[in-house]
Amino acid sequence: MEALIQLLHAVRRLSPKLEAHLRSKIKCYKFKKGTDIIKAGEVADKILYIEKGFVRSYSIVDGERASNYFMREGNIVISVESFLEQTPAPEAIEALEYCICWGITYDELEEAYRLFVEFNIHGRIITGKYYCQSEARHRSKHRKDPEEIYEGLIKSDPELLRRAKGIHIASYLNTSRATYQRLKRDYARQKRRPPFKSV
Repeated sequence: MEALIQLLHAVRRLSPKLEAHLRSKIKCYKFKKGTDIIKAGEVADKILYIEKGFVRSYSIVDGERASNYFMREGNIVISVESFLEQTPAPEAIEALEYCICWGITYDELEEAYRLFVEFNIHGRIITGKYYCQSEARHRSKHRKDPEEIYEGLIKSDPELLRRAKGIHIASYLNTSRATYQRLKRDYARQKRRPPFKSV
């Protein structure tokens, strides 16, 4: 919990009463590798902070799980539309590694906003940051072919390529496993060899 509390302090200093209130509400959630943290079609009732682990958002496309984005330690995990509007989630969020998260429910968050007006500032800033990250992800893929997206990942996020399985990266690139293997071979020939996992 301490890393999450420090994150909130970094956004804006929490008053002692607000910090005490949050500490009384925030709970620890643990997820086994391969389990869905949020299931598609269900209403997301929690917002989570990842202390340990690696997750992905995925959608079902033509009967297959297609990766939308990945999150790791220090990230806030939320099915934005589902949580904020309390409607069925259009996507699932899966634990790709064993995860330890700290979170608060929708009702508890709304209660904190009502009881502590200053906490609304935290909500606005964190929501704005998450939205900017979403826009950046969209720009990184918009109207780009798999080779361009792949090269962007090598330059901007090599850790993702180390931790995610090849099959998950292939679906993120919206390409086949064979094409992903070809991309890896092409970069290996150019002596740019990031440490990938096999598909």
